Amino acid sequence: MSAATKCGFDQFIKTIGTFQSMKDDLDTKFYTDLEEIVNNAMKRVSDRTGKYLHNLCELGEKKPDEDTLLKIIDNVPSSLSYQDEDGDIPIISAVVSKESVQYIPLLAKGGVKHNAGGDDTRGGLLLGDDNVLKGLAFEGDDSETADQLYLDVMKKLRESKLLLREDIQNENLLYLTCHPKILMRFEFLIDWCPEGLKTHRFRGLPLIHAIIEFDDSIECFSTFLETALRYHPNDLGLLFQMDDEGQTACERAFKKYGNDETITAIGDLISFDDPKLPILHHVDKHAPQYMRDFACRYPSATYFRDCQGRTLHQAKLASGNKTFIDDPMFFLAMSDEQVREIDPGSDLYPFMVAASGETCDLSAVYALLRRNPSLAHRNKPKSKRKRK
Repeated sequence: MSAATKCGFDQFIKTIGTFQSMKDDLDTKFYTDLEEIVNNAMKRVSDRTGKYLHNLCELGEKKPDEDTLLKIIDNVPSSLSYQDEDGDIPIISAVVSKESVQYIPLLAKGGVKHNAGGDDTRGGLLLGDDNVLKGLAFEGDDSETADQLYLDVMKKLRESKLLLREDIQNENLLYLTCHPKILMRFEFLIDWCPEGLKTHRFRGLPLIHAIIEFDDSIECFSTFLETALRYHPNDLGLLFQMDDEGQTACERAFKKYGNDETITAIGDLISFDDPKLPILHHVDKHAPQYMRDFACRYPSATYFRDCQGRTLHQAKLASGNKTFIDDPMFFLAMSDEQVREIDPGSDLYPFMVAASGETCDLSAVYALLRRNPSLAHRNKPKSKRKRK
């Protein structure tokens, strides 16, 4: 700013202040004209300040610190609502660059105070379909630095109660952050809302189904599965969660990515050599059509017991997928020990399990009882009381 301009600026402020103090002594028409001049000037100041807020990412080393920006906002609050050529207000421009995203908490607080963006938008955070909260979930340049910067902003908004737990579902934040290059944001949201992996939906689909359906890269599927295995190991990372039509996520993945690529991705997370989880139990119950694909890669899982203590054979029988007509050798090849071993999940003998399904398999019941007829007259063993 030149000396002449600075002098003119100071002189204008001084003159307006003087006229303000002389209000009662001035001609009414003259004072009204001065008011119009000042109002027009303030409108131009507001617009110029609004453009300045839109361009925060381009200021480089001349970016203002937060105290300076706070003073600007307090003096020209209307600048927070200034719309650029796309109809966006400054807080929306701030989210698209890691050079300006740090200002979002301050802009949001100022926006709430001065109603920028209108009612119920939390200072502009929820303005529009592709709002700032969604932008915080996926914007950035895919670097670890950007992921950390955007995460820090989300944490500050949470502390200020400008980012709420229900926003995670309402704005589809888990879906938007499920990507290997923005893991910090994904983990932050999962820690806050771990049940969302199982309960949240996107476009009518359970989250894991939506990720398979709408993301072309299998990497996003792997990212979800790796996290879900930590939070839902008994559900095998929701790999066999069903959609409303009864299709499992595993089946959807096989159709989308192909058998070999899907099995390889699963094997990277559930080791073929040491799976540690009863994966074949889940396959047999929920996706038996893929048992051959899984069994040849997870032979050691044949000897595991599931969370109810069932062997794979017991789980097959309890699943209801086995009938004597369709697979007689399943029943005829059972060992004597298997015939008389009580199912730990239902506390029933095998012939009782076959009789208690939705469709009672009388042929299987008959075949099993012929092997050991005494089981029909035997009381189930009672657990011994421990002495106090």
